[in-house]
Amino acid sequence: MNELLRILPEELKAVFMKLPLHKVYEIRFRVAQPILVNVSGRKFFLSGDGLCEKKENALILNREQIDGILHTATNYSFYAVNEQIKQGFITIAGGIRIGITGEVVEEKGEVITLKNIQALNVRIPHEIKNASLAAVPYIFGENRPLKTLVIAPPGAGKTTFLRDIANQISEHYAGLNVLILDERGEIASVIDSKPALTVGDFADIISGGNKTFGFRCGLRSMSPDVIITDEIATQNDIDMIREAARSGVSVMASVHAGSLAELKEKPNFRDLILEKVFDRYVVLRIGDHAGVVDGVYDSNAHLMAK
Repeated sequence: MNELLRILPEELKAVFMKLPLHKVYEIRFRVAQPILVNVSGRKFFLSGDGLCEKKENALILNREQIDGILHTATNYSFYAVNEQIKQGFITIAGGIRIGITGEVVEEKGEVITLKNIQALNVRIPHEIKNASLAAVPYIFGENRPLKTLVIAPPGAGKTTFLRDIANQISEHYAGLNVLILDERGEIASVIDSKPALTVGDFADIISGGNKTFGFRCGLRSMSPDVIITDEIATQNDIDMIREAARSGVSVMASVHAGSLAELKEKPNFRDLILEKVFDRYVVLRIGDHAGVVDGVYDSNAHLMAK
């Protein structure tokens, strides 16, 4: 949690030291609004004494303080991370992702940057050993993992689950080549060519860039047995997964949805399910810790375990 404390204003560091930081998943800073903290799925306000439930007791930051957090997080160089800022977030050491909202600056129809920052959403990853263990008997085959889609609402621990899957693969299938497409830097958080988060002994990592680039580059150059990627959303993502699956690669990915039924309502995913591109679907729910399994389904979307 040193990286989190590093970016905070001095007046907040002592307050955050009072919190159970190993359970803090998300912090929302909004200009002239109460600070909100997500602790193990529960939301609290932040007071001078720590967590509280009354808004009137909450600490409030001004624009200068929020700008200060962002300046510190970018090491006082917006320019160096502007490509990320244009997408509405930056990722810093330890896999901490900071979502950013503000005024969009455009030039000839293209986003140039964000200014007059209004809010920051600080998402803190947690390494939880064996977070995926309950699903392993259903998603690991004899020679390699089965193609698996992890379905979960925000805050249920999809990224934590996938990161642990990478570690479980390393333990169960020594030497199997795993390619991690870490578009937002949250799975492995590579800093100076080394992952800051544990992803096993046999992982190759493409950080940043979109999934289309990651899949095409990875399939051509790295000969992966398994590809792990987070938060698929677009038709291009789905097309790349189809291509990888046809190449014999076990794709393990995640998607935002509250249930398999909800996912079926999304047109671009409905065909993916009907075509049986995935062998397994693992549905997570928000619980006391990341990666609580609500159900495991087979390629026909039939419940196998709950």
